[in-house]
Amino acid sequence: MRLTVKITLAVLLGVALIFSAYSYFSIQREREQIKKNLSREARHIGESLRYIVTELWQQRGEEVAINFLKKANHEYTQTLVRWVWIEGDIPQQFQPRVPIDQLDDLLNEETVALLAGAPDGGDFLLTYLPLLTEDDRIGAIELSESMDEMHDYVQESLRHSAIVIGASIGSALLFMGVLGSIWIDRPMRKLRAQAERIGSGDFTTSVNLPGGGEIAELSSTIERMRGQLAEAREAEQLANNEKIEALEKLRHAERLATLGQLSAGIAHELGTPLNVIAGRAKLIRSVEMEPDDVSRSATIIGEQADRMTGIMRQLLSFARRGESQKQAVDLNMVLRGLQPLLEPIARERGIALVIHEAEQPLSIFVDPAQLQQVLLNLTLNGIQAMPDGGDITLTSGHPATVDVPDNLESRDTNWACLQVCDQGIGIDPETLRQIFDPFFTTKDIGQGTGLGLSIAHGIIEEHGGWIEVNSTPGEGSCFSVYLPETTSGEPA
Repeated sequence: MRLTVKITLAVLLGVALIFSAYSYFSIQREREQIKKNLSREARHIGESLRYIVTELWQQRGEEVAINFLKKANHEYTQTLVRWVWIEGDIPQQFQPRVPIDQLDDLLNEETVALLAGAPDGGDFLLTYLPLLTEDDRIGAIELSESMDEMHDYVQESLRHSAIVIGASIGSALLFMGVLGSIWIDRPMRKLRAQAERIGSGDFTTSVNLPGGGEIAELSSTIERMRGQLAEAREAEQLANNEKIEALEKLRHAERLATLGQLSAGIAHELGTPLNVIAGRAKLIRSVEMEPDDVSRSATIIGEQADRMTGIMRQLLSFARRGESQKQAVDLNMVLRGLQPLLEPIARERGIALVIHEAEQPLSIFVDPAQLQQVLLNLTLNGIQAMPDGGDITLTSGHPATVDVPDNLESRDTNWACLQVCDQGIGIDPETLRQIFDPFFTTKDIGQGTGLGLSIAHGIIEEHGGWIEVNSTPGEGSCFSVYLPETTSGEPA
């Protein structure tokens, strides 16, 4: 409605200005015409009177001629007629209404017409017709006509113009308001609603306004934009799905690669319970045993079988590809679940796996399988960086100080930290700047894909955290994983 009001006011202002100017100039023109008509009438009357006064002056003298003019006032009710002298010592009763210096043209026997004000604030149209008397003295017949009638006419014209302008503005407001509502307001409301729907992501509704005007063209443009945005969103969704699918394939491939590294150590680990099971089975079968000994051997066989089943279940769970499912988990429990998977390969390489759990549970909202993949990757990298053995330490807890990266908005969040520290060969500064780049690796061909740390970095970023690395060549490296802590089972 505001656009209609603005257009209406602009048009009405222009119309009012034009009509007012036209009325003003029309009134001025009529006023000048009235003055000319009055002056012409006064000249006609004056010429008639001058002819008579001249005859009377010549035949019967000055007094009769002047008395005739006095009597003429009774005949011309709208015009006051009197005799005035222009030269000599002029009595008060025969002095002109205006100063003598304004009547110099009378000395040349020319008629003079001018406007003069009255003491009461009115004005008069004065007409002077010169007359040369017998004693060569110049006088004049003065005709004065009040301009009040003309002013009344002008005022009436102004009132009529004001009424016409007011009526025109009122009718134009009503007319343009109705047309503006039909032609502008309703289409604009539809277009605004369509724009709001598009802004909110709804590309299913179309608006096509009929006609060939600017609003119809705008509607067509918005409709084309809606179609283009819908196509772009579909293409983006398809690209995102493909990207997610490709990323999940890479993560699964990296899990399988990690699984291959774990399997070698676990295969040896499974040998011990298998030997125990085989020995106990042979013992039960070969000799006569007391029922209690048989029961004890069967219990041991069951325990060892459960141990192997647990290890295999963890391997299968880690290798299995599934949907991302975030949930509230205890970081300490995640560390405990890693221990049976990592200890065999660490022990085989002469490395002690040390785990320090936080004193209190640390609740984080993550996908446990993805977090397990990150920690396995970091730990296996640390194990491979320790050819001479040593300790590799996994620690969970609250960090003493946190330097939150600028790209994270959750700056007031409580953070949980998990550190994987080794005593390996360390990382030089040049390599440290590239370790999270895809396909970057310092390992020999066939020993690494160059995707492990890149995938780990991406997983932690998706969970609202980040990874920091501190490394000293020859002394070891420490990877710190920061994740938002939660206390309600929901994302922090």
